[in-house]
Amino acid sequence: MGEGKTLPTYFCRNCENPLALGEDLISKKFVGASGPAFMFSHAMNVVIGPKIERKLITGSYVVADVMCGENLIDLFGEVDHALKVFDRMAQSIGPRLYSCCNCRNHVGLHDDIISKAFQGRTGRAFLFSHAMNIVVGPKEDRHLLTGLHTVADISCADCNEPLGWKYERAYESSQKYKEGKFIFEKAKIVKEEDW
Repeated sequence: MGEGKTLPTYFCRNCENPLALGEDLISKKFVGASGPAFMFSHAMNVVIGPKIERKLITGSYVVADVMCGENLIDLFGEVDHALKVFDRMAQSIGPRLYSCCNCRNHVGLHDDIISKAFQGRTGRAFLFSHAMNIVVGPKEDRHLLTGLHTVADISCADCNEPLGWKYERAYESSQKYKEGKFIFEKAKIVKEEDW
């Protein structure tokens, strides 16, 4: 049958239809409708439902529910380790990810970068619309280059490496676009793979 790494390793719990390969596993740190969920770069033997906008923990995304092709069981709501298909990640190369510089935990998507022209504590910083696998600290008022903001420091959920901050509130109207967004220090994140 070939090498072990090419064998299907994730199956439908109801019919044992193979759904995804272990080598296509991106992250086990997601939460689905019924509990823990895994993210895969590819899936097989599935039927993908219509694209809809859905509010998730990290923001609003265009998603499609994934169902087992054998018996049309809704994997998004029924299987503990649901497959999620994000519309903007459906490239053959998979999503372009940024990871914690210390432990390589995935913390952001390249497509979520709003600007690379920000200044952090250690130098250049990127403004992201969303973040994942992070811990948000307590809110505090901080005087930044663009004025007074309420921010909360963010760190890696796996190793607690400080990564930047989240803008909770901007006091000047010209800075309101930053609210709810995340600053990642460029020195604290790394690109995954060769893209």
